[in-house]
Order: sequence, then structure tokens, then C-alpha cells
Amino acid sequence: MKSLLRVVDRIVDVFATVAGLLMVALTVVVTTAVVSRYAFDLPIRSTTEMSGLIFAWLVFLAAISVTHHQDNIAVTYFRSKLPALVERLVEAVMKMMMLVFAGYLTRSSLELTTALADQKLPALQISTSWLNASVAVAFIAISVVLVVQIVVDLFFPHLRTPAEEDELGERAEGMVGGAE
Repeated sequence: MKSLLRVVDRIVDVFATVAGLLMVALTVVVTTAVVSRYAFDLPIRSTTEMSGLIFAWLVFLAAISVTHHQDNIAVTYFRSKLPALVERLVEAVMKMMMLVFAGYLTRSSLELTTALADQKLPALQISTSWLNASVAVAFIAISVVLVVQIVVDLFFPHLRTPAEEDELGERAEGMVGGAE
């Protein structure tokens, strides 16, 4: 199981690196568009579509890393008041709900991607599938991350990441300190 977690960590790191590179590419494209338009009075028609395409991939690839590192918004105050076993179960149920949502979005985005495969972006003349596939790829990866997290939370809690252990330790210390 530890090797699986390491593989997932590495794959998520690759997605995060690609998202970082896309941020650089987005900055270059937008800067080029602005300079071209305002300094040379020569608008580049394809930069709008390129920036939209790059932005979509950037956002959805970054969402994979956010889900993996559990940096998404969570209500922890009430959950931390629960007994440890119940807290683990509540976390698993929340992740299962996220998994259902991710599965629905995956299915819907795959249907959209295939339905609009023949449509092309006007300036770039590439299929809109390149844009729509960003959602499918991201939510397939998010689904995998969530399944692994659910399995670890329920069956291998001793394999939690160091950051998760630190958070649990801080909560436990806070509860002990507040009880004295």
C-alpha cells in the first residue's frame, strides 16, 4: 500500500508540475497578447483561445493536487469534536460524496467531449475536445485520488501522510490543553 501511495504522490506531483508550466505558458501568452495589441497595434487572434485553453487545463490539473493534499475547504471544527472512529467515518463519507460528484462530472465531461469532437475552435482550428477533455482528465485523476484516500482512511489509518498526522496531533493537543 505504501508503494501505491508513493506512485499516487509522484503522479500528482507530475500534474502539479504541468500546472505550474501551464501557468508560465499562460503568462507568456497573455503578455504577448497585451504587448502585441497595445504596443504594436497588432492583435493576435488566437491568443484569446490559447489563454482559455491553457487556463482550463491549469485549473483542472491544479484541482488534482488540491484534492490530493486535502487543501480544499473543509469544516473541521465540528468534525474534530467527534470520537476518532466517528471522525474517520465522517471523513470517508464526505470523500465518498466527493467521489460521486467527481464520477458524475467525469461521465458528463466525457459525453460532452465526444459529442462536440467535430466542433473546432475558430482561431486555432483544433477540436473543442482539447478544451473539454481537461475536465474529464482532472476528474478521473481526482476520482483515483479520492478512492485511495478513502481506502487509507478506512483500512490503513497508520499510513496517513505526515501533514495529516501533524494536523491530527495539533487537534489532539488543543483538546488536551483546553481540558486542563
